[in-house]
Amino acid sequence: MKPVARKSWVLLHVVTSVGWLGVTVGDLALALSGFYRPLVVLADFVVLPMGVGALVSGVVLSLGTKWGLVKHRWVLVKFVLTVVALVATFFALRSGVRDAADGVAGAGADVLVACCVSLTLYLVNTALSVFKPWGRTRWG
Repeated sequence: MKPVARKSWVLLHVVTSVGWLGVTVGDLALALSGFYRPLVVLADFVVLPMGVGALVSGVVLSLGTKWGLVKHRWVLVKFVLTVVALVATFFALRSGVRDAADGVAGAGADVLVACCVSLTLYLVNTALSVFKPWGRTRWG
């Protein structure tokens, strides 16, 4: 990958990843406050696009640089955690937020847990990006 293209993809990846992390902190604050209606908008129009952007830009970077998607354990773990987070967001968080906004009993606690789990996954991914632990996979 040429330097300008790589830097452009890195920029997109950092912006979407940090955005995904930031909106999750906001989601957590809203869930703690019991403001579920704004969470519906964030879940549909901010969280998912940021997550998809982070996934796509991460895959492009991994395939277009020396890191590879399956060459290093930390990249592979980040990929798996990102896919898990996106699937959970699409199928669980969005419906849980709607249930909480509609006043379904117990849904607010589920949303709070989902926000905490999501935030933990994104912080782990951030740490993996910084420390790059574990070395190569058997395919690397």
